[in-house]
Amino acid sequence: MSMSRDTWEGTILGAVLGSIIIPIVYKCVSLVSKWWRQSRPAHRLLQGAARQSEPCKIFIRDLTIQPGTKIYSVQPRLGIGEVPNVLKFWAEVDSKAVADVFNVLGQAGKTRNLDIVLVSQDYVGEWDCHVVVVGAQAGKSDDFYQKMKDVAYRMDDANIVDMSTNKSIPRDKQHGYGIILKARNPFKTHGSPGIAFLIGGFGTLGTEAASYYFRQNFRKLGKEFGSKSFGIVLRASCTAGVQAAERVAKWDRRF
Repeated sequence: MSMSRDTWEGTILGAVLGSIIIPIVYKCVSLVSKWWRQSRPAHRLLQGAARQSEPCKIFIRDLTIQPGTKIYSVQPRLGIGEVPNVLKFWAEVDSKAVADVFNVLGQAGKTRNLDIVLVSQDYVGEWDCHVVVVGAQAGKSDDFYQKMKDVAYRMDDANIVDMSTNKSIPRDKQHGYGIILKARNPFKTHGSPGIAFLIGGFGTLGTEAASYYFRQNFRKLGKEFGSKSFGIVLRASCTAGVQAAERVAKWDRRF
């Protein structure tokens, strides 16, 4: 029994289209599936802070020097030279933390409505937005502990304090300690519910350990805590350094 010309041509056309379309569809489905698996934990963690349409402000403490103080920079091959007309600084560790926060937000697709606010310029107290506070021992940090909801820990100049028990977390001298807090911001009035993060620690090692862990593990945090508020304590060995930062799981707090 012979095939008609129309049947034969239809079979060939179907085979050709199938060999082209099916792999393309499969590839598209695979890419969408991969994007969904990777982005969903991040969006559960960041919630409205990851939305392009909603403002998110990152607060960083700036430092100032007395006018007339000489500042010098070191450049390879050029040597040491004086830097004129600079009166304000960011601490290196805080700058790295801001970069880590931008990295996480960017990986979640947040590239607009992002502002860095210097604490010295926060005259009115900006809270009507999603908030990220870098550093754990500044004035903005103290306001965070007092005004945000579902705050697991606070940090003063000597202790990490569990807000539910008012007891200090024991620490050892061989490690630097940091905290990552996610809380609710009751002062955001438009759009999705307000989200607030605080990332900081004792000294440079503690803050750097906290921001490094946040950048490396934000998807893991999204999987474990979802959209809940939480607090975690990090530590990094003084000899091993920041890339050896580890979470002390027994002090995890969630709401």
